[in-house]
Order: sequence, then structure tokens, then C-alpha cells
Amino acid sequence: MAEKILPAGGFGYISAGSGVNWTRYENMVAFDRIHIEPQSLSGHANVDLTVDIFGSPLKMPIIVPPMTGHGLAHVSMEEGTAKAADAVGTLMIASTRSDLSMEAIAAATPGPKWFQLDFPRDLGYARELLQRAKSAGYKAIVPTIDNVFEFPRDDAAFQPPAWLGKGNRSRSAADPAQADRMLNDRKRDLNWDDMEFVKRESGLPVIIKGVMSPRVAATAIRRGMDAIYVSNHGGRAFDGVNATISALPRIADTVQDSIPIIFDGGIRRSADVFKAIALGAKVVACGRPVLYGLALGGALGAQSVLEHLRDHLTIVMQLSGTRTVQDIKPENLAPTE
Repeated sequence: MAEKILPAGGFGYISAGSGVNWTRYENMVAFDRIHIEPQSLSGHANVDLTVDIFGSPLKMPIIVPPMTGHGLAHVSMEEGTAKAADAVGTLMIASTRSDLSMEAIAAATPGPKWFQLDFPRDLGYARELLQRAKSAGYKAIVPTIDNVFEFPRDDAAFQPPAWLGKGNRSRSAADPAQADRMLNDRKRDLNWDDMEFVKRESGLPVIIKGVMSPRVAATAIRRGMDAIYVSNHGGRAFDGVNATISALPRIADTVQDSIPIIFDGGIRRSADVFKAIALGAKVVACGRPVLYGLALGGALGAQSVLEHLRDHLTIVMQLSGTRTVQDIKPENLAPTE
């Protein structure tokens, strides 16, 4: 439905992945190879979807990931999505490359929120972004590690509007052109010392986004990171890597509940949310469908997508015999053949 009303270039920018879209497709179909095994006669009818992460209570274990392209979807941009997240009692992760400033997004959602960081080469600008995020009320920083280099995209010919993604340009730059360069100039030799810089300068929990291997997860724990975010950028970063749901079990085995795991990639149904939690995720993020809802109805459209996922997750939990999110375990999944 969103494809029918959005310009082709804008819809393609939101919907497509990198390369030949293999990883984007695999993110979705890999869920179909995992089956829920119901545990009947649980003796209860009501379920509790609430979770708490870093002291923030959420009404459901479904959050909104950092995304660009809100302005391509709807005139309300991130404000609409932020209001949707707040209306259903969950959190949104604001992107460094958002169309609105992090301050404007924060004003639209008084509830919990996190800030995603594309680490800039200019350390002074990185410090500025972190200080602004903390001052605006963001409760955690989510540095992305899998987009340092850009994999070719089939829709590379599409050029987003000049204003897109400029909401967080530097306030300390001498002129707008310099501010744009600082925003676009990412640090290419990103390393663990940079992650410790984020933690030291922000004083907030740090969630490493883009973890796809147990070895990186183990290093994150050793270097004092507060959570890891299993993600392959929705298939938009490195085409050819495996689905996030396929990578999740080995990473969860490494983490052993020592720090929370956030998860995204291919979430389209509430059964997908259930499967990801059963395999080790604390909370699960759903991206593109929220933008499609935003395109169709602004804040209320995005809210309807989140409500649909929430309400259907209730049914999945009832049918599977799990009363709370914490009750969702690997035992709720059928053995793989």
C-alpha cells in the first residue's frame, strides 16, 4: 500500500537492501525455518508484555530502530514516528542522520529514547553529538559499527533530496557546508577505543549495533559495553552475510545473559518477535513496516503497525503457553530438522 503512494525513488530507498538484496531477503525467509512448539494447558489466559531495559519500563518488547528516510515517507518525519512509539509505550532510537534534529525528536516523545551514532571522523563533533544527546534526554547511545564502508546498492542512482538527513549537522561548524561535511565524514578506521570514547564522553549505557559474530560479542563484554545489538542493517550494509536470526543463537550462547541483546532484521510478524526472544533477544526492533505505516497515515499509521504487532504478540504468547516475555525460552521452539 505504501508503494502505491510513495514516489518510486523514495520507496526504493526505504525498501531496498544492498547488492542483490540477498541478505535482506534471507532476513525474512530464515524465520520461516524456525517453528514455534506450543506448550498447552498453561493454566492462564492473560499475558504480560512488559519489559524493563536500562531502567526504562516498556509496555512491549518491540521498539523502533534507527532509520533514515522518515522524511521520504511522510511530512511529519521522525516526529510522527516518535509520537507513535510514545503512544504505545515503547522507545524509538533516533538516527544520527535523521531529518529532524535529535532535540526535535526528543520533544515529540517524553518517554524513553536512545540515540544512534554514526561515529564521525572529527572527535570534537562526536563529542558534540554525545553531549547533545545526553542533554536532550536520551538514555543510551547506540554506535553503529557495520556501515563504516558502504556496499553497492542497485538503487544507487537515486539521489535523496539535499535536505534529507541533515537534522543533526554540527552546531559548532563555521558554515553550513562545513557542518554537512562533518556529518557525512564517518570515521573509517573505527575500533574498540572509539567505543570506549563513546562510553566515557556520554556517561550513558553503550549498545554496539551491527554485531553478527560471537567473537565481536565477547569483545564487547570484555571492553565493558552495556549491550549488543544483533543487526545486519536490514540487509542494507553487507550483502551476503547471514540472516540475523541465524546468527542470534551463537551470539546468545556467548553472551549467556551477561548483558542484554537487542535484535532486528526481517521482523514482519509477531511470531518473528516471539522467535527472536526465544533465541536470546531482550527486545526486538521492527523497521521498514513502521515507515510504511508512517507513509500511509503519519503518526497514527506508524502507531497502527506497532499496535498490530503488540496485539498479535499477545495471541502468540497465549497460544504458546507463555505468560510473560521472560517465560519465552528456546524450549518454546521446535527442534530444527
